[in-house]
Amino acid sequence: MKIKTFEVVLHLLPSGKSPVTALEEQINQFLAQHPDLKLVATHMSSLVMPAEPNAMPRTDEASVVVFCALFYND
Repeated sequence: MKIKTFEVVLHLLPSGKSPVTALEEQINQFLAQHPDLKLVATHMSSLVMPAEPNAMPRTDEASVVVFCALFYND
């Protein structure tokens, strides 16, 4: 089994572009390049960086990253 990870950093998205659209474009491009792969599973997660000890990060310093992983066989 192999894995391909896609990520979207929210503050780097162009104005008006949704994270869903950005992920769809990345995933569709990958799938178009690998038309014969067999998808086994997917997983999605988000991460807020940098994490400050014992507190939520301040919004002016925080980045939110959305990850999507495709698990597949060739």
